[in-house]
Amino acid sequence: MNVILPNGDIQELAMGPLTVVELLQHLGISLGEVLVSKNKCIIPEDSILENGDNVRIMQVIFGG
Repeated sequence: MNVILPNGDIQELAMGPLTVVELLQHLGISLGEVLVSKNKCIIPEDSILENGDNVRIMQVIFGG
């Protein structure tokens, strides 16, 4: 799967199927700080990711 990280770097990962939570754990990213999209749609943390998916991890920004 192609994974776009919050800093814009792209990683090609040959792993799956796995959940969003498992992917974030593998990458060392906290679930509470990001949103994840698969094939351009925001998905919940229990969604299954497969090889061939295009995944983007986006940093959530808080403030006011």
